[in-house]
Amino acid sequence: MRHNQRFGFAVFILVCQLASAADKVSIADLPKHAIEQSQITLPGSRPFHLKARVVEATNPDNDNYKAEIEEYWTAPDRWRRTVKTSDFSQTLVMHGEKVSETLSGTYYPRWTRTMVNAIFDPGAALQKLDMSKSPDNPMIGGTEFCRRFAFRAGIPPIGNNVFSTFCFEGNLIKSVGMPGYEAEYKNYKKFTNKQVARQVREYIESGTELEATVYELSELLTPNDSLFDIAQPSSQLQTVIVDEQTVRGLSQDTPALKWPPIQGGKTTGMLSIYVCIDREGRVREIYGLNSDHPMMSDAAHEQVMNWRFKPASIGGVPVQIESILTFAYETKIATASEGGK
Repeated sequence: MRHNQRFGFAVFILVCQLASAADKVSIADLPKHAIEQSQITLPGSRPFHLKARVVEATNPDNDNYKAEIEEYWTAPDRWRRTVKTSDFSQTLVMHGEKVSETLSGTYYPRWTRTMVNAIFDPGAALQKLDMSKSPDNPMIGGTEFCRRFAFRAGIPPIGNNVFSTFCFEGNLIKSVGMPGYEAEYKNYKKFTNKQVARQVREYIESGTELEATVYELSELLTPNDSLFDIAQPSSQLQTVIVDEQTVRGLSQDTPALKWPPIQGGKTTGMLSIYVCIDREGRVREIYGLNSDHPMMSDAAHEQVMNWRFKPASIGGVPVQIESILTFAYETKIATASEGGK
């Protein structure tokens, strides 16, 4: 009963706050309004030059999670972006219908793309989102307004619930948590007629969080047209999200998983992981989703990283693919000789 009272009070306060705002934003329209308030790449936005640096906030010396991001932008179809990590770089130029991309390295990491998308296209994660369609509020009280949405993953009869969570503070995005995409927005500051987050946090796993800091954001008053010149258009590296049926159809070397004994918890259950596969069919990143036992997620992560798939392609052009894999596990309580108590 108290839980329901707190929930009702929190919603009442939020509705009152929204109703008192000058534009009186409804809960259903909150995502659209937040994007209009903060996304600097919408049509009609002011031209800009942006630089951001990504480090692992929990271990800044870790070179595996460092990136430099720079963009010159004048319109949604006229911009130049450079992304550099220790073993990958991309220079992407968009000029009208022409695209030019220069790459070094064989794999564009998911963690880097999350940061790039979170900075320049936060609205992509909120497309068709209606916060009023879910009553599930994972955060009661405080200043955030959140909604969680569940959907089923897996291939019947194996199935598992997977979640996406969206939070707002006032009329701005606070955080987005989706399979393969975790972004938290901090330190909003005014830029022209927008409020722009100068820090974006990305959750990788327990004990590992990345932070992108926008250390330069200025109006591009006199754009250098040569920045957007494209002498020879080229195709662009694609990353495609596919269903589990499709990715398992590409299996090449995917041995059955072995489940270690556990010291406690559920000995049978379900788990889901998000898997990122490069253009050669190698697993490059795995993100844990929902699991009935964290040790089973660790076991799946360790073994699936060694799986190999047939390379995926579209029109004969190799692509990176991502998917959710869901497993049913069955194990036992460890004996004394296996590390049990």
